[in-house]
Amino acid sequence: MSLLRDNFGKKFIATGEASPPPGPDMTEFAHEVAEMKPMMDKIEGVNVVDIPGARVLMSSLGASIYMMQQGVEPIFQMTVRDRNMLALQADLISAATFGIENVLSLAGDHPACDAADHKGAKPVYDLDSTTLITTMKMMNDGKMLNGSDMNGKTNFFMGAAIGPTSSPLDGEVYKTKRKLNAGADFFQTQGIFDVEPMQNFLNLYDKLIGEDIASKTLVGIVPIRSYGMMMYLLSMPGVVIKDAVVNSVKKAQDEQKKTGKKGIIEDAGIDLCINLVDDIKGLGMKGVHIMPVGNVRALKAIVGSL
Repeated sequence: MSLLRDNFGKKFIATGEASPPPGPDMTEFAHEVAEMKPMMDKIEGVNVVDIPGARVLMSSLGASIYMMQQGVEPIFQMTVRDRNMLALQADLISAATFGIENVLSLAGDHPACDAADHKGAKPVYDLDSTTLITTMKMMNDGKMLNGSDMNGKTNFFMGAAIGPTSSPLDGEVYKTKRKLNAGADFFQTQGIFDVEPMQNFLNLYDKLIGEDIASKTLVGIVPIRSYGMMMYLLSMPGVVIKDAVVNSVKKAQDEQKKTGKKGIIEDAGIDLCINLVDDIKGLGMKGVHIMPVGNVRALKAIVGSL
């Protein structure tokens, strides 16, 4: 049973996010999951990232299974960057076998992107994020991608991504429509730091497609906790942060240095997100996807403000 599926559209909801460890030591990840468990009455799931920025971590599947076993509902992120259609289907079967239903289909950051740590890695892209959704829809009907029968049906609640800062934006609109036609049940956006990109996307989607997409979408927000973190985010594909936000974080950094008081930048990042949530609600969105980057305190504060 998917808590995300059951509650989507019934109230303004929130999902969180966690990164698997960069090695076999599970101590920090286990602690983060344990901190999130008491929050499952306030959030509908936790994304488990799949090698974001093309930087090697424990597999999203392995971490999702662990999370499921600890009583925290995972949203299994799956990129098409690293696996061919055989491996993708094999991992989907594994996920279903362990009771994982929420799957977010992603292209994945290219290994040549600025954030990558293995520049020589070869991307696969045997499928794209839309045909992965098609694959999951077929598996929900008990079929493999080649049309052969499985020995049972999966029950995936299928998600996809929206890049509201993409350029050209009309291309992202049509891509989103294709994902919807393929069977996407919900969308999560890349992180935004002001409401304007989302408003622009919704306006263009309505103009070109003439359908409501807000009712299926959770808007991504990121609580910034340091100036260095913000600069790293700016190296990630699709991330746009306005000068006003950059200046606000810089001001908080200067104050933190001047006073020697810790947490000023973190508190400023939380406040920015809480204010942004109010603007997001005004757009008629169905919730927010909070990407705390390991900062569970920020996740708790933002969820507590909803």
